Amino acid sequence: MTLGKLHHIVLSCLALVCFATSVPAQTLPSLPIDSRIKKGTLRCGVTYYMVTNPSSKGYADIAIIQRDQPSSAAPLDELDTRFLSRMGVAPSEDGYLSDVDGSTVYHFRDVPFYRPEVLDSMLLYSFAQVTLSNAQQAVVISGDIDPVELKKKMDIFSMMVPRMLVKENHKPDYVWEPSPAPWVEMYPSDSPITLVSVTYAGARVPFDYMNTAQAIVSDLFGEELQVVVRHRLARNLKDAGIPYGNIGFQSLRSKDYGGDERYTVQVSVARGQADAAMRVVASTLAELDVKGASAPEFSDAKKVLTPSLRSRAARSPSLDDDVRRCTANFLYGAHLAPYSESMRYFARKNLADEVETRYFNQFADALYGQLENLTLEFTGAPDTLDKDQALFNYNLAYLYGSVIPSGKEYSWHSADSSRLQVSGTKIKIKSEKAEPVTGGTVWTFTNGMRVVFKPVAGSGVFHYALQLNGGLGAIQGLKEGEGGYIGDMLSLYNVAGIQAPAFRDLLSAGGVSMETELSLNSFSLKGEAPSSQLQFLLKVLVALANERRINLDEYQLYCRNQALTQPSITDLLYQRLVPGFVYTSNKLPGKLTQDTPVKAHKYYNERFANMQDGVLILSGDLQEESVKKLLLRYLGAFQVQKGVVGRKQVSLNVEQKTATHTIQGYPQGIYILMDGEYALTSDHYYTSQVAARALRKTLIHYLAPYGYTAQVETNFFAQPQERFQLQITCLPASLTGLPSNTLPQDSEQVLIHIREAIEAAAKAPVDPADLKGWKDNLLADVKLQLASPSGFVNTLLDRYANNKDIASRYAESISAINGAGIQDFLGVLAAGGRIEYLVQ
Repeated sequence: MTLGKLHHIVLSCLALVCFATSVPAQTLPSLPIDSRIKKGTLRCGVTYYMVTNPSSKGYADIAIIQRDQPSSAAPLDELDTRFLSRMGVAPSEDGYLSDVDGSTVYHFRDVPFYRPEVLDSMLLYSFAQVTLSNAQQAVVISGDIDPVELKKKMDIFSMMVPRMLVKENHKPDYVWEPSPAPWVEMYPSDSPITLVSVTYAGARVPFDYMNTAQAIVSDLFGEELQVVVRHRLARNLKDAGIPYGNIGFQSLRSKDYGGDERYTVQVSVARGQADAAMRVVASTLAELDVKGASAPEFSDAKKVLTPSLRSRAARSPSLDDDVRRCTANFLYGAHLAPYSESMRYFARKNLADEVETRYFNQFADALYGQLENLTLEFTGAPDTLDKDQALFNYNLAYLYGSVIPSGKEYSWHSADSSRLQVSGTKIKIKSEKAEPVTGGTVWTFTNGMRVVFKPVAGSGVFHYALQLNGGLGAIQGLKEGEGGYIGDMLSLYNVAGIQAPAFRDLLSAGGVSMETELSLNSFSLKGEAPSSQLQFLLKVLVALANERRINLDEYQLYCRNQALTQPSITDLLYQRLVPGFVYTSNKLPGKLTQDTPVKAHKYYNERFANMQDGVLILSGDLQEESVKKLLLRYLGAFQVQKGVVGRKQVSLNVEQKTATHTIQGYPQGIYILMDGEYALTSDHYYTSQVAARALRKTLIHYLAPYGYTAQVETNFFAQPQERFQLQITCLPASLTGLPSNTLPQDSEQVLIHIREAIEAAAKAPVDPADLKGWKDNLLADVKLQLASPSGFVNTLLDRYANNKDIASRYAESISAINGAGIQDFLGVLAAGGRIEYLVQ
C-alpha cells in the first residue's frame, strides 16, 4: 500500500472518527481559524497575518515571506545589521533570513514594540524589504499588538509597495514520486558515538485537505507512531544488549515544509554497535509494518500521548510558533486552527479501539516498507561498515523482522495497578489556612503532613510536587559529578513487587510524568498527570516511598547507556567554576560506581521515613472535596517521624577570576558562566531578571554586526551561599542569512566583544524607556506564571526548598527596580568568577 492510498482510505474513514457519519473526504469542513489570528490582504496585494500573543509583553516577531523566491536571489546586502542591532534585533542561528522550500523568509525576532519608534522603524524597514521583490508576499506580525492600530500603520506603510497581482488559491506544484531505490549516506566524525538515522518518506497531505480534519488526524497518527516505535525500540535494544545514549525522532510533515513527508528514527550508540543497532531498528519497524500494533498497545500509546497534547492545548504558543504556522498557511495552505482543536479530535471516541487500531496499522503499513522510500544515514560511521554492507544488513534484518514473530507483548500494561495496595492509619485535617502569595490553601493533617492546593479548572490535568527536606548534603561519601545520578536511581527501583521497566510503563500508561530534583538541602518529585489520575498518583507515591528495591540489572543497563551521554555545557561550566564541590545535581562521566545505588538507597530510606518534613503541592483541574477525600485516604500510609532534617552547612570555593577554555564536541559558539555573591532577596531576584534583559540588549548591539546570536539566562542559589549567576550563550548565525558585508570573526575576537559588552552594560546608564518595557514584561511574566498550575507549583517549590519568600512582594519588588540596581548587580557579577568556553 502507498501512503497516497492511505490518505484516501484512512482519511475517508476519519469522517466517521470525527463526525460519526459517513461524510466523504471531499466534503470535510474547513477547520476554524484561531481567534487570535487576523488574516487579510493589504491594498498593495500583500497578504498579512496579525497574531495577538501576550506571552511576551512588549515584544513581537515580524516575518516577511516571499513565495517561490529562493534566498539566493534575495538582496542580502540590503540587510542593515547595524540598524537591526540598534533596534535590539539579533539574528537567529539561521541569520535574519532563511530559504524555506525555495521561498525566502525574513524573520526578525523579539522586536521591542514597547518603544513606539522601534515599532515604526521596523515596520518601515520590513515594507522596504517587500518593495525589493516582485514575488507573492506575506507579512506576519505576532506578539503584544493592538490589531486595530497595527492595521492602520500597515495600511500607511503598504502605500510604498507597488500594487502586485494576487494569485488566488495558490497550489504548490507537487507530485508524489515513490523511490524504489534506497539511499545510504556515511558522514565522518571524530566522535566515538555513531548516530544511526532511518528515514521513510511518503506523500504529503493533498493541498485541498490541508485545512481539514485530515491534516490534524494524520499528524496525530504520526505522533502516536512515535510513541509506539520509541517504546518498542527501547525494549528491543535492551533485549539485544545494545546500550544507547538516546532514541530520537524527527518528523517533517505537510505542515512543516513543501516536500514529501519524512519520518526519521535516530539512535545514538557506540561506534562498534552501529550495525547491530541498525538491525534492531530495521526488525522493529518491520514487525510493526507486517504485524501491526495490538489494540491494547495502541490504546496505551494514546494514554501516554494524552498529557502532552493537553498541555499543548492549554499553553500559550510562542511568537516563533505563530510565525511558523502563518508561514505554513501562506506557502502550503496549512490550517490555522487553535492547538485545542487537535485535542478535541484526539479525545473523540466515535470508533472502538479495535477499529481505530486497524486504521493506525494501515498508516504504519503504508509508511514503512523494506527498501522503498528509505534513507539510511550514519553520522560517525565505523570504518568497517560501507554503504553496500549497511544496506544488505538492513534489508536482511527487515526481512527477518517481517517473517519471524518476536512473540513480545508490547502493551504498557505489563503490570497491573491493582498491585499498588495501600493501607495506613486514619488521619484528619488538623488545620486549614490560606496560602498568602499564590491564592492556594494549606492543609495540615494530624500525622504532620502538609498539602498546598489550588484549583485551576479547564485543562484536564494537574501539576504536583512532593518536596522533602534533606538533599545531597545528607549523603555520605558523595563524589563530584555523582549527585545528578542519585535522582535517576528512583526510576531503577522495583516497586511493590513490580519490575522497574514495568513500573515505568505503568506510570506512562497512566499519563503520569515524574522527575526528580536534588539540591544541597532539598529533594523533590514533580510532574503532571490527568485529572482523573490523582488517586493513582497517590498510590504510586505511597508504594515508591514504602516498597522499593533496586533492580541491579536495570542499574547496569543505565550505566552502559550513561556512558554514551555527554555532560551538558552547563554542567561543565559549573564544574570549572566550583571545582571539587560535590553537592550539585551535575552529571559527570566516570562517576557512576557500584556504590552509587547503595548511597541512593540509604538516602531514600531516610527521606521517605520522614514524610512530614516537607510538603505536597497540587494545582490544576481538580475538585477540592474530591482531593480532600483522597488525601485523607492515602496520606496515613506514609511513614512519619518526629523532628526535622537540619540544613547542612558546607564551604564553597568559587573561582574568583576569569578562566578561558577551548573544547570540541558541542555546537560551535561561546558559552560563559558569570558568578557573584549577592544577597537573595525578592528585590535582588527580580532585578536579576531585568539585568539579564539589559545585558542581552548590549550583547546584541556589540555582536549582531558580526553575525552572532545572544541569549542570557539567570540562576540563583540559596545554599551554601546566596549567589547569582548569568549564563551567556552566543552562537554564530548561518552566513546564508547574513549580508555579504558581515565579517564573521574567529571566536577569540568575538569573545573580546562579549567582554566589552559585559563591561559596558555594567557601567552605562539604563534607558528609561527600556527599563519600563523590561519591568512591564517581567510583571506580565510573573502574573502569568502564578496563574498557571505549573507556575504555582514551581513558585512554592522554590519557596519551601530554599526557605526563601521571593514571590509575595513581586509587584512591589518589580516596581522598585531602577538603573542603579541593575548596574550594581551586573557590576558584582562582572567582577566575580567567570568561566569562558570557546567551542570550535
